[in-house]
Amino acid sequence: MNKLDLNNPIITLTGNEFLPKPGMTFAQQIFDYFVLQGGVAHSPWGEVLLDMKGIQSDKAHGVGRIKAASFAAIKDVLEKGAIILPLDYYATGGKKQMTGMMAAPILIGTDSFICVVVVIYNLQERRLYLHETFLTEKIPEIAASSLVRGSSAASPQSQGSIAKILQRFLKSK
Repeated sequence: MNKLDLNNPIITLTGNEFLPKPGMTFAQQIFDYFVLQGGVAHSPWGEVLLDMKGIQSDKAHGVGRIKAASFAAIKDVLEKGAIILPLDYYATGGKKQMTGMMAAPILIGTDSFICVVVVIYNLQERRLYLHETFLTEKIPEIAASSLVRGSSAASPQSQGSIAKILQRFLKSK
């Protein structure tokens, strides 16, 4: 996918993915799901590891019900989505790292979302860093609120900055 066709979601989810299970952590559920998918996604940047380190990093940025369910879309976003931020060096996780972003429309229940996945790239590996899922109609509002808070696109790990990058990409197409 070279562009985001907002009318053509790449995956449909119920919204009930990864509900609490007795004796199993949320992270373990996602990890087991990633293992069933092969543990990697084949992105335009090469294989991206879908592992516990990426899950923990992503969880550290906060997880609500929609974001939790959308973990099930990460592999599809990396394999079928559009690059919205090319690989380059950005301040990520408190240091300058080569990162990039991919996005794709998804459906959760009957609501349209855009899921964005941030990948960290280094000589040894490419791995999931985090993902965010935005209700399509709310992207301008979230992007605008990041401008008020002074978020910078050079620090793409905040939700507002990711929305701002996504909105810029959508406007340019």
